[in-house]
Amino acid sequence: MESGIYRVEMDGRWNLKDLYEFPHAYLQVYAFIYAFDTDLPTRDEERINHALESYPWAGGYSIVNMYSVLQSQVSPRFKPVVKEIRYASPGWIDLLLNVHPAVQIAGAVTAIATSTAGAVKAYAAIQDCLYKISARARKARIEKIQLTRQEVKELEGLNKDLADSMNFNRLSELQDRTGSVHVTSKLLSAQYRRLKKLAEFVTSGKARLPVSTPKAAPKTTPKKKKKKSHKG
Repeated sequence: MESGIYRVEMDGRWNLKDLYEFPHAYLQVYAFIYAFDTDLPTRDEERINHALESYPWAGGYSIVNMYSVLQSQVSPRFKPVVKEIRYASPGWIDLLLNVHPAVQIAGAVTAIATSTAGAVKAYAAIQDCLYKISARARKARIEKIQLTRQEVKELEGLNKDLADSMNFNRLSELQDRTGSVHVTSKLLSAQYRRLKKLAEFVTSGKARLPVSTPKAAPKTTPKKKKKKSHKG
């Protein structure tokens, strides 16, 4: 559970927008994985649970605020810190963080960047289902609507498909914490959108996220100089 250096490899084609969008998305997906898909310590677990239970989840503000909460709950010693940036071709961004979530991000991004239509199809199906639920709520003029058994069953299956496509391992635990398959769908969808943004950097060749960290070079012990013999 110690901090380490994770190197994001980058080429020389980044613009100012890229230098904002990549770190912004990376910090968010890191916080999500840190809080929901690892055993790493959060500062206040109940603060996260309170947000999951009390937010209205009727629009985008709940998602934005949830990510802010997650980022604030990353332990200070594991918050990503830029140690070095070299802008060249090749270049890199060295991040000091907990390497475990970083490697999980790399695996998720790689899965999305190299997958066929599976992830896209699961995400689109969830959005279609969420839209229909929202439309039904608007028609009934209520903020929160009781899902039908069919809707619950459909979202449960789609959530599993989307979670699998982005290597999210603790879907059942997330479902237990939200207490709502509807909220779980919204959280997974938000995470997918941010991972997809990182995947676009990978597929365009602008960035590479290694799925393993380089091993440190073995330390070598300097050879002792042989003493010269002085024969009389």
